Amino acid sequence: MGTLKNYRQYNNTHMAVNEKGMTLVELMVALMMFLIVVAGIYSTFTFQQEAYMQTESKVSMVQEARAAQFFLARDLKMAGYDPSTYAHTGFNQADIAEANFSMDIAGNGDPGNVEITRFALTKENGDIVDDGLCPTGTTCRLSREWCSDKDNCGGMQPIAENVEAFELCYIIGNMDTTTAPNLLEQGQITSVIVSLLMKQSYRSNKYRNTNTYIPASGNAEVTPDFIGDRSEGWGPFDDNWRRKLVIFEVKARNIGMNPYLDF
Repeated sequence: MGTLKNYRQYNNTHMAVNEKGMTLVELMVALMMFLIVVAGIYSTFTFQQEAYMQTESKVSMVQEARAAQFFLARDLKMAGYDPSTYAHTGFNQADIAEANFSMDIAGNGDPGNVEITRFALTKENGDIVDDGLCPTGTTCRLSREWCSDKDNCGGMQPIAENVEAFELCYIIGNMDTTTAPNLLEQGQITSVIVSLLMKQSYRSNKYRNTNTYIPASGNAEVTPDFIGDRSEGWGPFDDNWRRKLVIFEVKARNIGMNPYLDF
């Protein structure tokens, strides 16, 4: 009987101990540790999401720049193409932010039946940005118009989105460079230097863009023989958008190599 009584007393004592549960201090410590783990997971998630969005936006910006470069290079190389020498093709308009030129791809030699291409920076509503710098708070794109002849044009169509600024510099006779060639100089354009300022589609609240971007007309190394007032640059914008400046040169080979062109 003594042994059974001692066993019951031992068992009741341990059951009472096991039924005490967690103290308030232990509960608060556990809750704090849980919150620390959740905060770490959330911080890692937001960091990874930010990195992903930045990468996607950067890739998209580069792709848009490549699309713009492709169309500009392909069409500018064909400016003035005139195998018959009777179509009188070439630049019809050569401004700082808009170019209009013709080519006789069909080779029929008819000045009234030549193909025409036009490039310009446009707003979302289709309005052309004359100075080539997108207004603050506005989304702009590089647009292209193709005409099978002077009476059949398809209207301006976007070829690259999120283009902040667009500039064209014209090299005249492999010598001087200008953004405003006169009528005589338009027939002597041998190269076009294109400056594109691309903007990412994703805004980074942790980034502040205070850069000033210098296009070709403001860069003495790119355009040493520039005629006119040099650009002071684009910016600083002082906002949360990342940007990339792209400058490249396209040879207008069908004008520069035209043996019938009188310089």
